Amino acid sequence: MRMQDLSRRSFLSGALAGLPGLSPGRRARAAIVIRLNGGLSQLDSFDPKPEAPREIRGPFAAISTGVPGLRFCEHLPRLARRARRLTILRSLCSDETQHERAARRMEVAEAVAGAERIVPGAVCAQASAEWERYGRSPLGAACLAARSRIEAGVRLVTVEHDWPGYDTHAGAFCLLGERLLPELDWALAALLDDLAQRGLLESTLVLAVGEFGRTPGINAAGGRDHHSGAWSALLAGGGLAGGRVLGATDRHGYEVRDLPVAPEDLARTVLAVLGCDPGPYQPASRGRVIREVLEG
Repeated sequence: MRMQDLSRRSFLSGALAGLPGLSPGRRARAAIVIRLNGGLSQLDSFDPKPEAPREIRGPFAAISTGVPGLRFCEHLPRLARRARRLTILRSLCSDETQHERAARRMEVAEAVAGAERIVPGAVCAQASAEWERYGRSPLGAACLAARSRIEAGVRLVTVEHDWPGYDTHAGAFCLLGERLLPELDWALAALLDDLAQRGLLESTLVLAVGEFGRTPGINAAGGRDHHSGAWSALLAGGGLAGGRVLGATDRHGYEVRDLPVAPEDLARTVLAVLGCDPGPYQPASRGRVIREVLEG
């Protein structure tokens, strides 16, 4: 039978069957996608460049993680301690720097029946020990709500960071250091811990990613502008191996030097892990399954 005669679902199952340790059509039962709207800076999060000039690297230090040779921004200490659970993909790239169009290119919710979306500002969190562990922030409340929805059987929950989010064109380092990065660190670390303690992390893929990154150069307003030449994503759970870095950027974080990954590729991979057909009109239908993410 010719490839064009196969159904999309048969093709997906066949592709997955050839990957080590990945059962045909499905690996994870559920997924939580945390959309870091606005575009998180790769240099100020998961791909710091401590040897670059200050006007490139910014004011933040790079800290060691639980994985030898892997460094994160100093404002992500909780995630750094959990790095053995994580896959850091440092080689996303595209040609789109407009927020809505860029975000659309990695959309997956429309391909998953019963998917739900949570906006942090719309979640009313009551003071509790749980919310304390999640950092007492709107993002923490949304991640806590996402965990509850996964426990209730929802297959895909998308957490949308409220706007302007990480769109830090001015005064970036005060915003990142005092609020945005600590909120992400607390919320995501607590979410991973909770899923693991409940026996759900192995069957639940967690993805945190923005629609693009930020310029390595710092502008006159003390911020970084839109940059789609290179940015990072964090993945955990869902049967994926942890303690890994995939892809690489140049010495200033400007361009991808190894394993270029399009947004559609990441979307296709999320759906592959869930065993879902992207459908002919979904952006993911134009992507490829990233074998390197699924292997190892």
